Amino acid sequence: MKRPTRWIALLGILFLAAVPGFAGDADVMLEGGFVWERDDGNHEGELKATLSPTGDGEWNISFEFDWEDGPHVYTGTCAGSLEGELSGDITGDGDRKPKFTFTGSFEDGKFNGTHKRVGRDGELKSTGTMTLGAS
Repeated sequence: MKRPTRWIALLGILFLAAVPGFAGDADVMLEGGFVWERDDGNHEGELKATLSPTGDGEWNISFEFDWEDGPHVYTGTCAGSLEGELSGDITGDGDRKPKFTFTGSFEDGKFNGTHKRVGRDGELKSTGTMTLGAS
């Protein structure tokens, strides 16, 4: 490879590494919404997720949303693929620190999933759905 070609190839690699979504260690930001299914009517809201890579197919994740009592940030871990199946465990903020799981899959860059609350007895109770896409 001639010297100018090497420089162009190197610059191309550096450019791709700086573009979100191409770098293997870059945070991934997703935005969308959630539905919390309740007996007295569903609660819907905007949802933001930030995935920070921790290993091959593993991330720390945070979900930001507003609830009836104000803004919240729930955090946890997840595993899978940003082009296929993804699932994780989440802990809520506040005094009670509720525990949740989520699972779903990406199709055409959009994540569709469900979330469930972990009861005191460890039983999972379906709580609703979420949809996220690139922000």
